[in-house]
Amino acid sequence: MIFTSILSPLEQFEIRSLLGLNAPIIGDANITLTNIGLYLTIGAFLVITLNVLTTNYNKIVSNT
Repeated sequence: MIFTSILSPLEQFEIRSLLGLNAPIIGDANITLTNIGLYLTIGAFLVITLNVLTTNYNKIVSNT
């Protein structure tokens, strides 16, 4: 087993680059997906999915 030591408690909040794209054609654009961007994307996807699934839009037919 490999145990890593944490030097500082703030290391758990470090923003890490997960995926990067350098586009020199578009004015040296550097597009990077970080861990916080991934978490926010997953959270937004879950919120939108739950909103769509739980919205009724009056599709229930009454008993009368």
